[in-house]
Formats: sequence, structure tokens, C-alpha cells
Amino acid sequence: MTTQTAVTQSRPAASYPVIKSASDGAAAPEFELDIRALLSRFSDDALDDWFLPFTADNAHLGCQFEIDGNGRLIAMASESRDGAERQFNLQYDLAVWTDSGPGGKVLIGNELVRLSPRGRRAADAGWIAPEQMELLPPPGQRHHALPFAPRFVVEIRSRSDSLESQQAKMAEWIANGVALGWLIDPIMRQVHIYRPGHTVEVLEDPETVGGGEVLPGFVFAVRERIFDLH
Repeated sequence: MTTQTAVTQSRPAASYPVIKSASDGAAAPEFELDIRALLSRFSDDALDDWFLPFTADNAHLGCQFEIDGNGRLIAMASESRDGAERQFNLQYDLAVWTDSGPGGKVLIGNELVRLSPRGRRAADAGWIAPEQMELLPPPGQRHHALPFAPRFVVEIRSRSDSLESQQAKMAEWIANGVALGWLIDPIMRQVHIYRPGHTVEVLEDPETVGGGEVLPGFVFAVRERIFDLH
């Protein structure tokens, strides 16, 4: 993640959650914290000016921090080595497809996205369509979270994730403009496919999953690249 500038002096000084590691240096456990009252004080830019440095300052805890659509600050366990390999495989294959024709930009797991009303979410992988690139600030001026939802996102369930929490997160993505979402569940060997206005489609142990009209020509070998690892 790009290092952010210092937070301005105008922010409220005494209202932020303070997170500390245990005295023995162990990582803090996963948690959820209602911060709706705090979020109401921020504009989108001001929220990024606080939250992005907050995530960087607490990276030593081994957690990924997000804010969901209900105004809850969520700390999630960082990926294991197996989970990181699954993410890499998907991001790599998506990048090869992107570079081979359609263009755009692949999002990796630590890139925060603004979701309504004050959410800050990160997908395990995502894709910004070429026409969306025009909405990005110029290079060198991208000091905040992505200001719009990508065209495509993927969440890969880890053993520390409940299926219900991952389904709720995917519903947030779709409600905020994502055209296609995959929830890949290595535990159940399923792929849940989300599209706006459609019932969720569940594939049982598929060999591949395709991007359809949203990602024409992209076919991901989900069994080989995710399900059969380790």
C-alpha cells in the first residue's frame, strides 16, 4: 500500500480506537467495533486521511482492517501462506488476461475501496475496466482509497472466515456497483457467482470458472489453482 501523508490537525484527537498488541508481543485477536459515531464526523477524504495511516500503523498486529457498510471496524486475521498462494495464483492469472488484451488494472488484496456510506473494503482480487481508469486521479495524486467499486471482485474464504460474513461482504460489493463477483470457498470446494439482479449461482467443485460478458475470454482453473493446493 502506498504510504500516506500525515493526518491533518483538524481531526478529532480523542475519539479513535486504540489497538495495542499483548504484552508478550502476540497479535491482537480478531474483533469488530461499532464506530458509526466516529464515521459521522468525516468526509470521504478525511476518513481516508485517518483510516489509511491507521491500518499502516497497526500492521504489526497481523490483521487486515476494513470498515463494513454497517459502520463496524473489522480486524481480520492475515492470510496464511496457503491463503496467500491462492490469492497470488488468482491475481497472476487475472493480470495475464488483462495484459493480453482488455487492459484495465488488477487490484490486489491490500487496496481499499470506498463503499457507501462510509465503508472501506478490500477484495482478495479485483479488476478495474479500461473505461473506469479514466475516473482515477492522476498518478502521484492517488492518496486515498479507490473512489469507486471495481467491475469485478473475488473473495477467497479462509478457515477463519464464516461463510455468512463472506456472503454479506459480497452483497456489499454488488450493492455498490460491482458487475461480477466470485466467492471462492476452498473448504466446501464451491464457487458462488454474484451478479446484480440475479440469484446467486453456486458451482460445486468446478474445474474452471469463466468471466462471461464482464471478463470475456477469462477462464480460471479454480480446481487446480485453488482447490487442489496443499
